[in-house]
Amino acid sequence: MHEKLSRNYPANYDAYARTVPADAYWNQVRRTVDGRPVSEAQIALIVNAIEAQLSLMASDLVLDLACGNGALSSYLFDKCHGLVGVDISPYLVEVAEKVFARPPKYCFVQDDVVSYLQHQKDTTAFTKALIYSGLQYFPKSDVVLIFKSLFRRFLNIHSVFIGNVPNKRQAHRFFRDRPAAEAEVNDHEARIGLWYLPEELEALANSCGWRASVSYMPAEFYLSSYRFDVTLERPDP
Repeated sequence: MHEKLSRNYPANYDAYARTVPADAYWNQVRRTVDGRPVSEAQIALIVNAIEAQLSLMASDLVLDLACGNGALSSYLFDKCHGLVGVDISPYLVEVAEKVFARPPKYCFVQDDVVSYLQHQKDTTAFTKALIYSGLQYFPKSDVVLIFKSLFRRFLNIHSVFIGNVPNKRQAHRFFRDRPAAEAEVNDHEARIGLWYLPEELEALANSCGWRASVSYMPAEFYLSSYRFDVTLERPDP
């Protein structure tokens, strides 16, 4: 029997990952185009954006939230001192620990992201945080808790990169031949998750204490036409 997931996550998140081959790491987290894994060139664009927006340094300890199976996390290992990935899926964390972990510096934890942020005791070591392709699957109430917990409890985290958020203004580029239904863009449990206007997410982060700025991937990125990124910076005292 599969461990029950939080009601705040798509019901098939863990279950879907179990249906694809054990070594189909990009398929497990749906980083695909027409069912095929994205190319290494596309992954390189993602890694470059993370590295640039977080200004990653060899001394950083990264907190990777909603990390999935750790496949993307592993591309950051050589760019930072350490990384802790957190994900709610028992199966995906099992894959991460078995295939990608390099303990003790690069490891993974199975936990609800909000719970981890609110209850983790050792918060001072982390210096950067990342949420890639995951924020849209949280309800807005949890997004507020994530932003506030990072700001108030993880005081040495100075930058947070939120990547690959669906852009509500560009939803027509995804749905193409039909208008999107309300449930398809306004429900965090929908297939693509919750769609945001860039300025909406920016304002939400600002209201939680951060200084937020929106950025976009280059045109050659396969999702550039309807996704955006947000970087949060801790204001100077």
